Amino acid sequence: MPSAREQIRALVRSGDTFRQPAQEIGQLQLEAAREAFTAHRERIPLLRTRAEETGVHEITALADLVPLLFSHTSYKSYPVSLIENGRWDRLLRWYSTVSVVEPGDVDVEGVTDIDEWTDRITAAGHRPYITSGTSGKVSFLNCDTDDLDFLHTVLENLTCWPDPLPPKPTRRGYLLAPASGPMRSIDGFRWHADVFARPGETRLLTEAPLKVSELMGSALLRRRMAEGTATPREISSFETASASREQELDAALTAIVDDIHAHRDEPLLIAGMNNQQFTLIQALRARGVADGSLHPDTLVLSGGGNKGRALPDDYQKQFAAFYDGVRRVRSYGMTELQGSCLACENGRYHVPPWVIPLVLDQTGETLLNTEHGVTEGRFAFFDVSLSGRWGGLISGDKVSVDFSPCDCGRPGPAVLPDIQRYGELGGGDDKITCAATLDSYVRGMIHG
Repeated sequence: MPSAREQIRALVRSGDTFRQPAQEIGQLQLEAAREAFTAHRERIPLLRTRAEETGVHEITALADLVPLLFSHTSYKSYPVSLIENGRWDRLLRWYSTVSVVEPGDVDVEGVTDIDEWTDRITAAGHRPYITSGTSGKVSFLNCDTDDLDFLHTVLENLTCWPDPLPPKPTRRGYLLAPASGPMRSIDGFRWHADVFARPGETRLLTEAPLKVSELMGSALLRRRMAEGTATPREISSFETASASREQELDAALTAIVDDIHAHRDEPLLIAGMNNQQFTLIQALRARGVADGSLHPDTLVLSGGGNKGRALPDDYQKQFAAFYDGVRRVRSYGMTELQGSCLACENGRYHVPPWVIPLVLDQTGETLLNTEHGVTEGRFAFFDVSLSGRWGGLISGDKVSVDFSPCDCGRPGPAVLPDIQRYGELGGGDDKITCAATLDSYVRGMIHG
């Protein structure tokens, strides 16, 4: 008989992914959580240590998951000095404390920079996705081949849910992204182009790969500039390189705008993060492309990417106006989550069956879930689909989750649209009680 995890993952292809009875799916999720805990406890040292410290030996209820959840900062709890000093073996040791990766399986001999270190992990059968780090540190989130296969399955079966698109390459593609790089959004855009764009008809913002070293280096220098510790030579070099890069990207975007303008009557695929999408929309409007005038079979992917660049408060309304009448993926998610919570006809983000939503108090210590009605608090979750890392995570988001059936006719739970960041509320310093404790565990494992 298939495991509970396999039964849940199979729902992606069922056609009724979000129509499963709440009680039945809840029991299956709990069993899948038990399976995951048994499988991961001995393979992920941070989880094993956390379980021993908290006295959780088995999962009998959702509350048992709460002490085992990692903080969203756990995946960037490494000392930056390991990268600055080229201690790639130590960095790999850190990675193996938070992921299902054996240090002996990855050859770091002769590694010269963080990009090569990332490539070595990929060569060993894993995919270390990063999240952008405005503080100078990025998160490294491990996926194995099984996780990547599942993401492909989600993409092919649930794009534009609740009216999924057939996986046919019928569009001209535009990806407002680099050619490659260890970010899930980049892989996701490329996979969508493989499935939904005509072969050989996808344009990229740049053919250059995204480099982790450049991303981290620029973020660290910006922080040093804000602190007043950067040298004049460093600042001048940074400003020159930034201006040159900006000119290249502006020219590339202008070429994409010209091409979209020329092909605006065809079905298109337009994929990019929110800030690139907003810039594109403004440029297309300036070229005379009216709101709601693109081909109705155009597919638009957007989301995230707001860090470090302010967007107007009404940017979502502007997106909706310009892309009126086309197919848009509307979802709530994060790199740490496999797939996303997808929007129904009423604009509520339905939590997929492989994700157990856990609404916590602001400190991340107490479970607030109810059987019915709306609960407000910090969004945490347990993703039972993951095999390359532990699926339990506490996010930095303040949400309201409705556990009652939705007016669209599907059962809950669903995340309501008004989502905020705790770090942007009341001073901008987001404190999770377990974060410092988890970080201290990791430091001890690296240096122990």
